[in-house]
Amino acid sequence: MSDESAGRTGRRPGPVSTREEILRAARAEFSAHGYKGATLRAIAGSAGVDPGLIRHFFGDKEGLFTASMELPIDALGVVLQTVDGPRDQWGERLARAYLQLWDEPPTAAPMRAAVVSAFGNEQAMARLREFIMSTVMEGLRPHLPDDDPQLRIATAITHIVGIAMGRYILRVPPLVEHSLDDLVTLIAPSVQRYLTGPLSPTGAGQTP
Repeated sequence: MSDESAGRTGRRPGPVSTREEILRAARAEFSAHGYKGATLRAIAGSAGVDPGLIRHFFGDKEGLFTASMELPIDALGVVLQTVDGPRDQWGERLARAYLQLWDEPPTAAPMRAAVVSAFGNEQAMARLREFIMSTVMEGLRPHLPDDDPQLRIATAITHIVGIAMGRYILRVPPLVEHSLDDLVTLIAPSVQRYLTGPLSPTGAGQTP
């Protein structure tokens, strides 16, 4: 290899999947080290590209991080389809839809990168908060009982997020050892109560 070719930067030879290779490497680095710990040099090395190619595609580390957290366009739709089923199945449907995002490779990587990085980067925290408070809440709120629907969806989704963190990030043994079906069966009644049940002992008039 000549000195000229060794020093060349920009788009590397090969298929257009180079961008996806960079994103895969970035998600792995952000998941392992968080936003602060991940470096463009390490990501470039893992992807087998020159760091200049990352800047070509994404501009800078923040641009790469934002792109690495993007979910497939239909992923959130699966969560929002919770209310397409019978009302008394909403808890089970929401818990299953969200946890399955962590089981599928195309959605698991950005979910993990976002959650791990959220505790060391305000942008990641805002992204996770937006997922909970804006995307999910705005989609489900019109279907929930009128008494504080924001509290209902916030408690429901943070309950499920906690289970996801224990199973997929902290790797708590009982949560890892049991199947997704087992966990959904366990938490669905609580999630159902958050969504449709009484919010206080005096709210007995709500339909469970």
